[in-house]
Amino acid sequence: MKHIFIINPNAGIVSTFDKTYNAIKEYENKYDILIHRTTGEREATQFIKDYAKQNKGEHLRFYACGGDGTINEVANGVMGLENASMSVYPCGSGNDFVKAIGGSEKYLDLEKLLNAKTKKIDLIHIKNHCYCVNVCNFGFDALVAKIANSLKGSKIKRPYEVGKVLAIFCGMRNKITLEADGKILNKDGLMLLTTLANGDYVGGKYQCAPRYKVDDGLMEICLVKPVSVFTFLKLAKQYEKGNHLDDKRFEKYITYTQAKNVKIYSKKPFNICIDGEIINGNEFEIEIIEKAIDFAVIE
Repeated sequence: MKHIFIINPNAGIVSTFDKTYNAIKEYENKYDILIHRTTGEREATQFIKDYAKQNKGEHLRFYACGGDGTINEVANGVMGLENASMSVYPCGSGNDFVKAIGGSEKYLDLEKLLNAKTKKIDLIHIKNHCYCVNVCNFGFDALVAKIANSLKGSKIKRPYEVGKVLAIFCGMRNKITLEADGKILNKDGLMLLTTLANGDYVGGKYQCAPRYKVDDGLMEICLVKPVSVFTFLKLAKQYEKGNHLDDKRFEKYITYTQAKNVKIYSKKPFNICIDGEIINGNEFEIEIIEKAIDFAVIE
């Protein structure tokens, strides 16, 4: 098997490229390893497609060395390839999906990672756009992510927290309608935020989908209705811990369900966040692709 490590040199608050590169190089004499350094946005996806096409007779395993954005690019490259699987060597600023498969510490053990067995996991498909590995979200969360992304490269050490504070002033009431398997979940067309999840964490520490499974063929949908800032601050504490679904105080504000197909739409363009990356539009169709790719996991 050929092991191809895709390193994003811009991953993390501080670049860890040299450290990651040197750690992988130590295993070159024992395993068939190739290291590829990405050169720009979405370059990893195209590299994987091209490399797999040129090496059809060989089984390939691609490792996303970065955060959730790098995992997303690798998954979009691997999707549809018969001779490829993937895994992750976590070294990004956001490592949310790794929490869903055992945690970062496990996947930093390169010896175990190189010998890990694969299981099939689901992907969320945003039609006419791309695939999502972890969480697709919109409303308040997407605004927070947009602000945080704009602060990358600045001197601000906690861009997500800054985004959260700023979004309180302009992202608490969003006009977006959501249909899940043909049923409208918010008939008034309003929401604070919604997450469509394959994993369980978003934003580094918020357990948005505590009932998740990465291979059940269903998206976890958590829709939160508009609330006051006071209620939002109380809810956020439970949302972080994953207790929001069991707290009776917030029952009337939250709709939590599962679905295979989702439609979201609004008269005005809105942001949708896909594994941390932002796209914009008026309407999106989203589906779950059951057992879409082979992912090497460490038990």
